[in-house]
This record gives sequence, C-alpha cells and structure tokens, in this order.
Amino acid sequence: MLWSLLFLAFLLLLGAAARERRGRRGFVDGGGAFWCRIRTIGDPPRGWRRLRRRWSRRMWARWSGDVLVVRRGPVLDRTVRLAARVSPVGVYVLPARDAKRCGAHPIAVRLWMHDGPLVEVTATESERTELVGPFLAAAFNDLPKAPVPRREI
Repeated sequence: MLWSLLFLAFLLLLGAAARERRGRRGFVDGGGAFWCRIRTIGDPPRGWRRLRRRWSRRMWARWSGDVLVVRRGPVLDRTVRLAARVSPVGVYVLPARDAKRCGAHPIAVRLWMHDGPLVEVTATESERTELVGPFLAAAFNDLPKAPVPRREI
C-alpha cells in the first residue's frame, strides 16, 4: 500500500513537472520572452492584487502589443496581463541598493498602468529591447554618448 502511494505521488510530481515545462516552452516560444522581476510602486495593479513593493521571484514576461503578459507560478500556468506604457524616464540602470536579487547588470523600466498604479520591471542588460517591447525609443535614453569625430586638418 505504501509503495503504491509513493509511486502515485511520484507520477503526480512527474506530471506536474512535465506540464510546467510544456507551459513554459509554449510561453517562451511565442517570441520576445525575457526573465524579469517585478514590484509595485504604490498600490498594486487591479489585475494583480498580491504584487508587493519587494522584488518578485524571477518570472517570464513578453509584450503583446502594449500589454505586458507575465507568466506567474511554476506549475499553475497563470498569466497576468498588464496594459501599460513606459514612463518618460525610459530604461535606467538600477541603483546598487535596489539591485539585490536582480542579476549582475540590472536595468529597469517604470510602467504606468492604464488604471493608475506604477510598476517597476527589471531585467538584465542584455534583454534591453525585450524589456521595453513596443516602446523601443525608451531603450536608448541612457546609452553613452557617441564619440565626437576627430577634426580633419
């Protein structure tokens, strides 16, 4: 009896792992997906009441038009849709005091939700264009200035 219960638990665990992998692969293969961490600044957005001021765990996200689709939960394949626009600040380097648990060279962008709240999303520097999605001009506001060409004599 005990062995059959253990075997059943093992099969359930194996099935949950396979479902999670298939769901993650389907989300990532949709194109433009990136790892990110999210936190709220002020009140949480309407569609995600449990979002807190601390950085979340790493999640997959991608843009679908001007809606950020975030895949939450490792097994229960929940997605949250955040209709947003990038704040005028654009992409910025995350200060060292805020960069805990956010990777080696984290960058962040603030998103204004259409229903009011402000959300901050961070990703690694290599995912700059995926982070801003359709708001591509925001990705280039903090890049270093181009070198001035030498004067020809």
